[in-house]
Amino acid sequence: MKSIIISLSIICAVTWTVDAVKCNQCFQVNSDTCEGKSVDCPNATQCMVMSELYQIRNETHHIIKKDCNPGLPCEDIFFSNFNEIHVKVNIQCCSEDNCNTDCYKMPPENIERNGKICPSCFGDGLTECISNNTERCIHPGDLCAEFIGRFKSPDKTIKDYTYKGCISPLGCTYKWNAFFGTEQVETVRFTCG
Repeated sequence: MKSIIISLSIICAVTWTVDAVKCNQCFQVNSDTCEGKSVDCPNATQCMVMSELYQIRNETHHIIKKDCNPGLPCEDIFFSNFNEIHVKVNIQCCSEDNCNTDCYKMPPENIERNGKICPSCFGDGLTECISNNTERCIHPGDLCAEFIGRFKSPDKTIKDYTYKGCISPLGCTYKWNAFFGTEQVETVRFTCG
């Protein structure tokens, strides 16, 4: 019996180490790449490179993060487009040790818009935006969203923002928690439909 317990313990230990992966870990704003250290990912089996594009009016930031994948969907793009604010997140994953060495990259955007029509407005420093403007979403599956709350932008500025516009279904699922360069400080209202 004792030998069976020892054998099972060894099998569990080997299985755990096989599933674990080592990943590069770094974060950089306004750079095409980042260099970091290799870390163990005991609770993850994939590494990721996350590229984020953040545009608000004439201010643009691109952010790259390499790390263990915390469970975000791979090979997918999260985006939102709200009149004067545009955010895209591209996530690439791999399963080998330290395989996430890629640079910042954002796939080209489909410029043909064939989705639904959503109300569109943006309020920087405001707690409500009201507009008669509309925009056609890029993809047929995109949703209309409204957000009221506070954000910390990549330059660490915290402001009230409100907007209405198009968002990907993934954006409604993860909301702004998927972002690394833009931090959601407070949400008053976030709706998708």
